[in-house]
Amino acid sequence: MTNPILYARIQEEFDEITNSFIEKEKLILSDESLITIQSKYNLHEIEPYYAQLNNQVIPPDAKLRIETSDDFNPETDDLFEYRISLENRKPSLKIQHYGDRVGYFTLYEYTEEYHKSFTIYQNKESIKATNVSYLYFKNGMPERFIECTEYGISVKTYTCDEDFIKSYKLEWQNHDHYCTGELKFDHEGKIIQITETASDGRIRIIYDSMAADKDIEEVLADLENFLVENIADQIIEKVRITEPVYCILFEYTMQGPFPPTIAFGAASEITGNFEDQELYQLYNAPDMQYFSEGDEDDVIPIDLYPIAIQPDYLATDTYGENISWEDEEATNKWEQQVFDTYLKVCKRLMHFDFSKSFPKTEHFLVMARDFEACNEDKFYKELQRYKKENFNS
Repeated sequence: MTNPILYARIQEEFDEITNSFIEKEKLILSDESLITIQSKYNLHEIEPYYAQLNNQVIPPDAKLRIETSDDFNPETDDLFEYRISLENRKPSLKIQHYGDRVGYFTLYEYTEEYHKSFTIYQNKESIKATNVSYLYFKNGMPERFIECTEYGISVKTYTCDEDFIKSYKLEWQNHDHYCTGELKFDHEGKIIQITETASDGRIRIIYDSMAADKDIEEVLADLENFLVENIADQIIEKVRITEPVYCILFEYTMQGPFPPTIAFGAASEITGNFEDQELYQLYNAPDMQYFSEGDEDDVIPIDLYPIAIQPDYLATDTYGENISWEDEEATNKWEQQVFDTYLKVCKRLMHFDFSKSFPKTEHFLVMARDFEACNEDKFYKELQRYKKENFNS
């Protein structure tokens, strides 16, 4: 990041955006040369491959425009409104509606040197800036994408080969950490994969074009086997806890149910009698000393991101994203499928011998919980019954 004057100007623009946004929006809304279309989809962002990077790829058979009442279900569909210039066929305004004057409002500007967007969130009481973004071009190809949010400025610098972006470097202002991205295309020039490598060496598959086509039942079965077989092997090989352990705990959230975090509950962390504790006190991963995302000295050395399993994580993210939060039946079914997968993982892991890794207490249980739904009681009842039926003589 080598242009502090430019970054300071963009930061100042972000700080002042709410003062001028309404007037700029009024000018666009009064421009009769613009046409209005509506869609269920986010059709435009200035960041290259935004949809792939943010798990928002539109299905190839989707109808993009809302033209009749049959094209839109207000109970389950998102609603985007666009004001589009016929001259450049690009939107000047995008509104993601959540109600009467409630939603995200984005204004766009286009020059030969850069494309610009600035977004605010507005409700009936307030208006808040969310981001100001610039995409700069060199020889007609993207050169830099700069974004300013309330958390600061990030810069993505692209390396291009003819008509393709081959890679990028993403940096954050005032941070030494960075990551590099690599893009892969098929013989027709369609993007098939984006992989990011962090400065500490961690590799993440950000996008895989095959993920959306996977059968979700097969994906969940693969994830079950991974969380049982691979994780069990890693625990036996890598984990060494000398004090007694009363649980292995998987925590997840439906916003991204896989991978989970993993924690080991040490008996020394319990104050008083085990039987007197509430379940939320016993099974809460961030409070545990031995935690996959804990302090460096106590972090559990388990790799949850082998390259081969990462496309399955993306598949579950995509599947969940495609379920509207207002579709209660589909949402409940998906939550139950995830619950059942973790329940099977816990039951199978109960049969492994982890004596090489830690001693167990008499209360030992392999547990799981959705930390947003706080469903530890549901897991606990199922797993205690399973333990009693299969392990208690």
